[in-house]
Amino acid sequence: MDDGWSKHVTAVDIDEKKIDYAHHNAAIYGVDDHIDFIKGDFFSLAPKLKADTVFLSPPWGGPDYGKVETYDIKTMLKPRDGYFLFNTAKKIASRLVMFLPRNVDINQLAELCLSAHPPWAVEVEKNHLNGKLKAITAYFNAPAVDNESA
Repeated sequence: MDDGWSKHVTAVDIDEKKIDYAHHNAAIYGVDDHIDFIKGDFFSLAPKLKADTVFLSPPWGGPDYGKVETYDIKTMLKPRDGYFLFNTAKKIASRLVMFLPRNVDINQLAELCLSAHPPWAVEVEKNHLNGKLKAITAYFNAPAVDNESA
């Protein structure tokens, strides 16, 4: 029975402390035996990874992201821009999820989709906490493959 949840997760972070926190939290929820925790650079590991879905929570650049009216994924995401991140991740999976600042430029998310050939689809969810907008989650999907014409 498919309950919609992943049967196995590979978690990658360059920061050992964040891996330790994630491992601790997974143990509390009893799911640590379903997760491989890898300390490493996502961009170095990406060519070896394959998945159904990639969840990305890139560093937003510290608290200064909130001081600008519009968060620009071309210039403010570090160490690589949002386009490089998207293009790297779409080689791993046909579904991508990006957790981004509340002030991200929604038009840039649409541009990401249009930059793919054929274009991908995106759905944007606004994440609120106590009535305040805290973040944006963007769900990207590759177009379905038409096996009859392929």
